[in-house]
Amino acid sequence: MRSEVSLVTMCRNFVYISAALWRIDTTTCEGMVMHIALNLDVEVQDGTLVLTDRTGQTITFSKAQRVQQKVSMITLGDLCGLPKRQLAAGFGFKTRKSYYDSRKAVLQGSLADLFPKRRGPRSPSIRTKEIEALIIRTRFETDHNMYEIADTLTQMDYPVSARLVGQVLADYGLSKKNG
Repeated sequence: MRSEVSLVTMCRNFVYISAALWRIDTTTCEGMVMHIALNLDVEVQDGTLVLTDRTGQTITFSKAQRVQQKVSMITLGDLCGLPKRQLAAGFGFKTRKSYYDSRKAVLQGSLADLFPKRRGPRSPSIRTKEIEALIIRTRFETDHNMYEIADTLTQMDYPVSARLVGQVLADYGLSKKNG
């Protein structure tokens, strides 16, 4: 397969606009050569990816269509010489590593690898006002250090770690009594 790529990139108001002309010769099953020429403008407007051809027809991908954005980014990245960081930024990703992570997921991973992962804590916080009050009360009523307080509360069916006990005591300016 033979391909030629011409690429022009300009930046207007921190939005990269790239015009790429691809000339790809591919051999079909019947032995015939199919000539494909693409001339696209790629830009991001208000978080929406917009691909525009030379006739003015557009295809838009919202932020919710992350899988299609990743596939399009990898396609453009493999066919043109645009720097990967710039290409990733044009598709709404922050780093060059984002490009390569997406490329690995598109070319080698499963479909599930393309979907965004849930960010942040996976479970509700154990630290509640009730737990804080129990830690502080236990600290004043006993002569325990933070490890012994954690053990005591765990025996009372309040599973807390020594680290949480230490954080609560430190937040309220109380001694952890290490040792």
